Amino acid sequence: MSTDEPDGQDPDGQDPAANDPAEKDPAEIWGRRIGRGLGAVALVVLAWLLGRQLHLW
Repeated sequence: MSTDEPDGQDPDGQDPAANDPAEKDPAEIWGRRIGRGLGAVALVVLAWLLGRQLHLW
């Protein structure tokens, strides 16, 4: 194994995700935003339910 290239690195130095068409797709962008928003809401609801279960409030 070569000592000048770390493991898992592309020898040409190119990032394969750099030309990802999903970065420009509005459906992908909004899907991520909606998913992250729903995840945040679920976290708050579950934290509230846990607090009620433990009689913290």
